[in-house]
Amino acid sequence: MKKTIYSILFVASVLASSSCMKVDNFDAPEAHVTGRIIDSTTGENILADQGECRVRIWEKSFSLNPANQDIPVKQDGTYNNSKLFSGTYDVVPEGSWWPADTIRMGIGNKTSQNFEVTPYLKLIDFQVNLEGENLTMSCRLDAPITEGLPQIMEVRPYLSLNQFCGASNCINYYNTNDFRVNVMKSWDKIEKEGDGRTIAFEVTVPVKRGYIYFVRMGAKVKDSFEKHNYTEIVKVEVPQ
Repeated sequence: MKKTIYSILFVASVLASSSCMKVDNFDAPEAHVTGRIIDSTTGENILADQGECRVRIWEKSFSLNPANQDIPVKQDGTYNNSKLFSGTYDVVPEGSWWPADTIRMGIGNKTSQNFEVTPYLKLIDFQVNLEGENLTMSCRLDAPITEGLPQIMEVRPYLSLNQFCGASNCINYYNTNDFRVNVMKSWDKIEKEGDGRTIAFEVTVPVKRGYIYFVRMGAKVKDSFEKHNYTEIVKVEVPQ
C-alpha cells in the first residue's frame, strides 16, 4: 500500500515539475536602433559626457502603459541599442537641452533616428593655461534661447586621466565646491560683455607633475535633469 502511495506522489511531483518548465517560445531581441543627438546651433553632435544624458523609449506594441527603457548618450553624442524587440516605440531624447518632442516610430532590424536639440547653454572661448603645478581654465556662456531659460547653477572644471571626461567621468578630488563657480542667477542677472555673452568664468586647480590630464568645463541650469553643457576636451601634459 505504501509503495502505491509513494508511486502516486512521485508521479504527481513529476507532473507538477514538468508543468512549470514551459518552453520559451519568444525570439531573442534582435531589433537595433542607433542615431545622433545633434546640436541645432552647429549641426554637429552635441558635446556630452558618457551616459549623462539619455534617449528614453517606451514599447507601445503590447501595452498602453509600458515601463520606460533608457539608452545612454555617449560622449560623442551618439546612442545605440542592439538588444530591443521589434515593435512600435515612443522615443524622446532627454538631457541638457530644451525639451524635445516625443516621437512614435517603428524599430526593426536596424533603425537609425537622429534628434536635433537646442542646448540650454553654449560654453565658448574655452581657455586652458598651465603654469607650473597650477592649471587655469576659463570659458564664457552663451544662451541660444534666453526667454524662459532656467536659472544657471554653476560653472566648473572637470579633469580626467583618460579621454572620457565630464560629471560622470572625472577625478573626484576636483569634484567639490572648492573648484567651481557658484552662479545661481537668472540669465538677465549675469554680467555680460558687449556681444551679449557672459564675462569669463575662471577656475584654477592644482595638478601633478608628470601627469597627462584630459580637461573640460561644464555648466548646468536648474531644470528637472540638471545635466551639464560642456566645452570640448583638451589634453594637458604636465612636465616633470
